[in-house]
Amino acid sequence: MSKEGSLNLDTQGKIIRSDKSLEDILGYAPEELVGKDFSCLLPTGGDALFAAVISTAERSSASTSHELRMLRKGGSTVDLFLSAYPLRDPVGETYSFMVLVNTGGGADVPGLLTEEFQRVFRFSNDAVAVTDRDGSIMDVNQAFLDLYGYTRGEVIGQNPRVLKSEHSTKELYGAMWRDILDPEKNFWKGEMINLRKDGTEVPVLLSINAIKDPDGEIRSFLGIAFDMSEKKETERMNRMYIDHIVHDLRGPLTTIMANSELLMMVNRDGGEKTKKKLDAIFSSSQKLNSMTSDILDYSRAQSGAIALRKETVSFATAFREASMPFERAGKKLLLNGVEYPGGSPVDMAVNADPGKLQRILYNLLSNAFKHAASEVSVSVAPREGGIMLTVYDDGEGFSGQDAGRIFDAYYLTDKGVRTGAAGLGLSIVKSFVLAHGGRVWAGASGAKGITIGIFIPG
Repeated sequence: MSKEGSLNLDTQGKIIRSDKSLEDILGYAPEELVGKDFSCLLPTGGDALFAAVISTAERSSASTSHELRMLRKGGSTVDLFLSAYPLRDPVGETYSFMVLVNTGGGADVPGLLTEEFQRVFRFSNDAVAVTDRDGSIMDVNQAFLDLYGYTRGEVIGQNPRVLKSEHSTKELYGAMWRDILDPEKNFWKGEMINLRKDGTEVPVLLSINAIKDPDGEIRSFLGIAFDMSEKKETERMNRMYIDHIVHDLRGPLTTIMANSELLMMVNRDGGEKTKKKLDAIFSSSQKLNSMTSDILDYSRAQSGAIALRKETVSFATAFREASMPFERAGKKLLLNGVEYPGGSPVDMAVNADPGKLQRILYNLLSNAFKHAASEVSVSVAPREGGIMLTVYDDGEGFSGQDAGRIFDAYYLTDKGVRTGAAGLGLSIVKSFVLAHGGRVWAGASGAKGITIGIFIPG
C-alpha cells in the first residue's frame, strides 16, 4: 500500500510546513525540515528536474505526477512520485506550493487542490483553513488572515490552537473531536470564541469537516469560520435596549400596582362598580409586570447569561410565593390532591437558585391558570437525584403540534392568543430548568387539559 506525505514551499523553495506522514517516508521529523531549502532532500542533479515540476505547475495551475529520486535521513535514496500545486491569492499571485510525495504514483488530485475548490477558497468571505491529518495548517484564505490578523507565514505549519481562547474548554474540544472523528458524522458545527493575533476575542460560527480519501481514511480537515462579531454586537445592543425599557417600565408599574392595591383596601366598602375597575387596574398591571419579567428573563437566557446561585431552598416557601398572584384567579388550585392553601403543607428541600425556582413555578402556574376551565392541579414528589413536578389544567387541551412546540419562544396556542400572552413563559421555564441540569416535557391529559412536567436534580 502506497504512502503519501505533503509539505508546503514558499516561492523561493523553502520548506514552511512538513507533515508527519512525510516522516514515515523520508525519516525527517517536521521540525527538522521547516526553514530548510527543498534542495536538501534532492541528490546531485535533482534540482533541475524539480524546478521543471514547479514550472509546469505554475503554468498549468496543477501538476501531473513526476518520478523523482529523493534523499532519506541518513543519506540513502528512494524513488518517489511528486505532484506540485500552486496556491494563489485572490489576484492570482502564487504565494506557496503544495507538494505531495507518494511512494506508489498515480495518486488522484485531492479535492481541496482542484481548481474549482481553490477558486471558492480564494474568494470566500468566510475564514477558511485547511489542516493535514495531524492538525498542522496547510493553507488559509485571505478572509482568515483578515479576520485573525496573521500573515500566512505565521500560521502555515501551526496548529489552529494558536486561535484558542480561555472560553474553549476541554469539554468543548472533547465533544467537537468526538463528532469530527465519528465515522457516521465526520463533522462538527458550533459557536466558538477565538483569539486574534492582537489578543482580542472574536466570536465565530465554526464548522469542521473531515476530508477522506477514496479508501475512507481521513486525509485532512477543512474549517470554515463565519465572523459573528456584528451579530453579537447587535444582540448586545438589543439586550441593553430591552434592559433599559424593562427598567423604565417597572418603576411606574410598581407604583400602579401598589396604589391600586391600596385603593382596593381603602374602598373595601365602596360600590361594586368601583371595585371592579380597581381590580381590573391591579390585574392588568400584574399582567404587564409579568410580561416585562418574561422579556427580560428570555433576553438573558438567549444570551447565555443565566447565572445560578444554588442553595438549599424550601419548596413550600417557593410555591407559596409563586402562587400568591393567583389567589384571586377564581379557579381552584390543588397541591398533591389537596386544595391550596390548606391541608398539610408539602415541603421538601431543593438544591436550586431560589429566584429561578420561584420563576419556574410562577410561569408554570401562570400558563395553567390561563388555560384552565376551573381547576389547576400540581403534583410534586422527590425522585432519585431530585424532584419531579407536574402541573395539570382542565382546559381545552392542545394538539400534537402544540405539544411539540409549546416550549418554543413566542409560540402561542389559540387560547394563548386570546388571553394576550407573550409566548415566553414556558420557554423561560425550559431555559431555567435546563440551566439546573433538569428536563421538561408536555402532553395532553385525556380528552381535555394539558400536563407539563419538570425534573430538577439535586
